[in-house]
Amino acid sequence: MAELSGEPVGMVRAYLDRAQEPPKGYIYDLAVRLDLEEGEVPARLLEAALSWLNEQGAHKVQAYARDNMHARLRLYEQQGFRLIRTFSIMRLRPPRLAEDVEPCREVELRRADPLGREEDLRILNKLYNEAFSEHFDFRPKVPEETAAWFKHKGYEDAVWFALLRGQPMGFVVASVSVDLPELAFKRGFISSIGVLKPFRRMGVGTALMSAAVGWLASKGVEVVELGVDDENPTGAFAFYKRLGFKVAFKHLALSKELRT
Repeated sequence: MAELSGEPVGMVRAYLDRAQEPPKGYIYDLAVRLDLEEGEVPARLLEAALSWLNEQGAHKVQAYARDNMHARLRLYEQQGFRLIRTFSIMRLRPPRLAEDVEPCREVELRRADPLGREEDLRILNKLYNEAFSEHFDFRPKVPEETAAWFKHKGYEDAVWFALLRGQPMGFVVASVSVDLPELAFKRGFISSIGVLKPFRRMGVGTALMSAAVGWLASKGVEVVELGVDDENPTGAFAFYKRLGFKVAFKHLALSKELRT
């Protein structure tokens, strides 16, 4: 936390992932008061985060910034970060899929309850690890990490499994603020979606997205938002465009080596 004259003016959250080998650090939520963005406050917060991660044994640090945060991007460059990936934040407005997309008619969708049913948590964890194994910055998650997705206060989540002949082959997670009626920007989120490789390009993802977007619309959202790796190996970016999503802005992933 950064303070000026006893008043908080900025913060940064650093996270060390010891499950990666070697340990990897992440910098999240580097935020400062707008009028101080060009000053020393963000630099000192970043230096504090890097120092802590170095002390904890991180070999590499990854940070994120929106594409219009020019001062922040200059700061990362000055600190030795380099651009390694770009992500598109895409939005669907109004919350309806394009009319010319067809879901798989053979797939069965089932609402899941990962926190209420241990078997659902196990299935979701397995589907996530298998569906995302070829993705950028992936590492397998344990069930406790998957359960943590749904322990964020202030949000309601809905999960569906896609099944073919009773076997799960995909999932989607949709989230919406419980304070949506009071918000000026009524936005819901596709938090995660994955389909196992043998069942892709069959309309399974479309069926899952249709259920999730329909649920979000029923909650009153006016915009559905998701994030996607621009180099996603499954072709997800093109898939979302076919569904009607459009790019709103970009998130940039940057990396810095702390030790070799």
